[in-house]
Amino acid sequence: MNKITSSSIIYLFSLFFALSFLSCESKQIKEINIGYIGPLSVRATDLGIDPSNAMQMAVDEYNANRLESEPKVNLFIEDGKWNPENAVPAYNNLRDTHKINVLFVSNTDATVSVQDLVLQDHVILVNPLNNDELLSSLNKNTFKIAKSTEQANGLIAGRIKELGLKKVALFQYPNDYMTRASNEVKNRLDSYEIASKTIPIAVDQTSFTEHLIQLKAEQYDAYAFFGYKELGFAMKEARDLDITAPFFGSTVLLDPAFYKNSEGAIQGTEFPFFTPTDGNYILAHEFLTRFENTFSKKPASYWPTMQAYDAMNLILSKVKTINAKKDKDTTFDDWLREALYSVNYYQGICGNIAINKNGASKGIYFSLYQYGTQDDPVVKTKR
Repeated sequence: MNKITSSSIIYLFSLFFALSFLSCESKQIKEINIGYIGPLSVRATDLGIDPSNAMQMAVDEYNANRLESEPKVNLFIEDGKWNPENAVPAYNNLRDTHKINVLFVSNTDATVSVQDLVLQDHVILVNPLNNDELLSSLNKNTFKIAKSTEQANGLIAGRIKELGLKKVALFQYPNDYMTRASNEVKNRLDSYEIASKTIPIAVDQTSFTEHLIQLKAEQYDAYAFFGYKELGFAMKEARDLDITAPFFGSTVLLDPAFYKNSEGAIQGTEFPFFTPTDGNYILAHEFLTRFENTFSKKPASYWPTMQAYDAMNLILSKVKTINAKKDKDTTFDDWLREALYSVNYYQGICGNIAINKNGASKGIYFSLYQYGTQDDPVVKTKR
């Protein structure tokens, strides 16, 4: 009788253990869906097409090497057309159709547009291109794994001071990023007691002659262009008016349409930029070689592509541990948020990245470059 009872107890214990194990297994997260909203058409496509390719590349590499206990990751992409009005519909489609847990957004204004939705839906939002004071003041689920807008564009003001220039015209496109970039330059110029004038432009403006004639008459000796491909027309018109003053631009000058619209007048423009030599060179070179082999072309612009790859891989480095580290009572966004706050030394291709408690990264630093030729546009500024 005792023998039968002992056997029964052992059997029941084994059954309980097996059922408990299966129950734990069934609660493991098998898949995680990530969405991306970026410009694949219309404007600033260098900030969308190659970054989306880089993020897909990171996801494919992760899935090819993940352990069975680590979740599969799926990436779903929406064309935001660099218009913040498209952000909410694109987000709703990603959320309703694919139940995304993480959202990447390239556009600053679009990042702002979806703030309430991501918080309501417990989604972690990552901007892989921009990192400024506005984005750092948004909700707790928003992270910026990117360059500092203020640091990068502030380099222009320093260069203007270095060259001894006295009057600066700042052409400003009406979105948050370009407004903040030009304002940062203006504020620094003010601190250097260098005169400046901001010229707001319209979204699709293609003629700037009236402004340029006035600026030439007032003897402005430097022109800075904070905007997109349409400002290539302004560069061409300025040179046609025999304005020989030096040009400065923002981080987006490598859009091929910029050169085309300027008809070559963009050459010589100085601008903040990022190349493999500004980051972890060996890792960056290896990545760019793989990128070219995968897509049969080099990225149109290094920095957005490299930052997007780093941002995705940083997220994946945390996601892969979810089944081992997240307890069942913690929501996904609470868990991932705290995991990202713990990042102190992530060795990416752009640099060694840390994340502050306001969700902003540090460790990616731009340098000043000059637009060379159409075939070789990025040349280090000589001092």
